[in-house]
Amino acid sequence: MTLQPFSLRHGKALKERRIRVSMSESLRNRLWMTLQQFNRSFYYQSDPSDNWNVKTDLIEETERNLERLLGRSPLKAKSLQGGEITGIEGYFKSGFPSCAFEVVEQFAAELKAHDIKDAFTFQAQVNDAMLAFSCAWRLSDGRFFQVDSQFLHEEVVQKAEDILSKVGFEGAHDEFQQAREYLSEARPKDAILYAFKSFESALKTTVDKHNGDVTSLLLAFREQGFLDDVPEAQAKAICKQVLPAIAILRNELGGHGQGPAVVDVPKAYAVLTLHLAGALNQFVVEQHLRKKPASPVLAAPENDPFLDRMADDDVPF
Repeated sequence: MTLQPFSLRHGKALKERRIRVSMSESLRNRLWMTLQQFNRSFYYQSDPSDNWNVKTDLIEETERNLERLLGRSPLKAKSLQGGEITGIEGYFKSGFPSCAFEVVEQFAAELKAHDIKDAFTFQAQVNDAMLAFSCAWRLSDGRFFQVDSQFLHEEVVQKAEDILSKVGFEGAHDEFQQAREYLSEARPKDAILYAFKSFESALKTTVDKHNGDVTSLLLAFREQGFLDDVPEAQAKAICKQVLPAIAILRNELGGHGQGPAVVDVPKAYAVLTLHLAGALNQFVVEQHLRKKPASPVLAAPENDPFLDRMADDDVPF
């Protein structure tokens, strides 16, 4: 499915100022130079009926596809000073910060289709720049997400998303990404709901069941041997007291158990649920892989520069 541009995904939240994005001129310049560094030229056959090849590059394709997705040709936006700018470089450097974000996201998609190893390295360099200039957003799997706690983002949230995307847990991965989107948009109840859904989907994939509540899924998780690396008594206690904790947050704050009064959920509880979902998803997938190792098709590529960097630095960017 095509990723919609940042300003379309978060249009309502941007208008209501629930999302605030700021970027220094130096950060924009560094990111633009990073795009140029990873730009690649190539030829394609525009008309299958003839042999004529057209030369293009990734930045040009980024501009062309953004024009289509945004319904603007040429690509144009209002500058921070109030004037109108056209063309991808002006759109990136002089438009609102959301304009720069969607250029980076679309370029990441073009690069991933061209060379997945370069895409991992590009993501790492983008996030290096965001960190260096104290911008509280990170690029993850082609999308920008807001970061509250750098350590927890790196050690829990990002690693959970990486492992979900690499071993074929597509449903859980999509729901976890959606939870992150809702957290960025200051929609804590929706973030809690989708964080829980991602955990539920990870369990369903692991135990190969398409229905059932979290209690029955956890029972199947234990009975199918995914906790057989600890004694039975401890496995039962973990299934009863530890793993269902996220369901309490979902039931009490994400939709159920509120009674006639509407509960105003502080953001901190949505952050807690997202971090808990990240940790639980990692645990479920790792136990799944312990029993059912990934096939060569799903295994990470050798000499992946992004994973090498993680091994060296113990952080994903």
